[in-house]
Amino acid sequence: MRVMSAKAFLTIIQIARLLVQYRKRAGLTHKAVADKVQMSVTKIRDLEHARCNQVRWGDMLTFAHIYKLSPEETSNLVRLAEESEKPDLFHTFDIPSAFYTFLQMEMVASKIMIYETELITGLFQIEAYMLALRDGVEPEYRGPSDGSGFRLDRQRQFMERDWLPEVVYVTSEAALRQHIGGPEIMAAQLEHLKRLDREFSLFTFKVVPFAAGKHRSLGRSYRIFEFEGGEFPKTVYLESLEGARYIERPERVVSFQHAHDDSAKKADPIKDYILL
Repeated sequence: MRVMSAKAFLTIIQIARLLVQYRKRAGLTHKAVADKVQMSVTKIRDLEHARCNQVRWGDMLTFAHIYKLSPEETSNLVRLAEESEKPDLFHTFDIPSAFYTFLQMEMVASKIMIYETELITGLFQIEAYMLALRDGVEPEYRGPSDGSGFRLDRQRQFMERDWLPEVVYVTSEAALRQHIGGPEIMAAQLEHLKRLDREFSLFTFKVVPFAAGKHRSLGRSYRIFEFEGGEFPKTVYLESLEGARYIERPERVVSFQHAHDDSAKKADPIKDYILL
């Protein structure tokens, strides 16, 4: 599966929002459109939620006919589709579609709020920590992206672009006290987080100590993505053994936002944290 640049993904987001707008203007349901264009309802929903890694201009012409778009609207939709098909790739891995969407959101978000309970979040893991995690997984359960090569490439693409988002990363003290690879690796991992916190003004790293007791993120791990320009709604990403979920309903997103704010208030700056 290809992984696109942030620019290409923004183009797919634009297409998704236009398809929703045009379908609603035409007064058609997903089922009605599926019957007319001989396409599955699932694919239509994926297109409207920017969860397809490729948008074909031929499909856009079909939608334009069904939705009775003007020549100008049709031309714009086809142009966007052609831009999304350009080989504007930065790396290729065998990535599950749900995580593929997560990667694109990570690259285009203007703000990312993270809460992790037991592990250091993948974006900020050092290689020794990654390898120690991999050593604890049986080969048959390792996914295609479990190696450090994928994670290091992901980190490089995130950190070496022209602009960075604001990141508020709140972790539980439990994540820093897990014996992943031994005390030397954990000490190096902690120092890496402290260095990022010092060197990047847009990054905030905090630790909820055991002494904080109950807080609203207790027992959870999640990410909240914010996007400028209104092209994509604020979205919560949840990952579990059963797969990944994306939450966009405002009332649900607000609940996670309040939880993150509450936990951040009870957390200490990572620069003050000492691993004993």
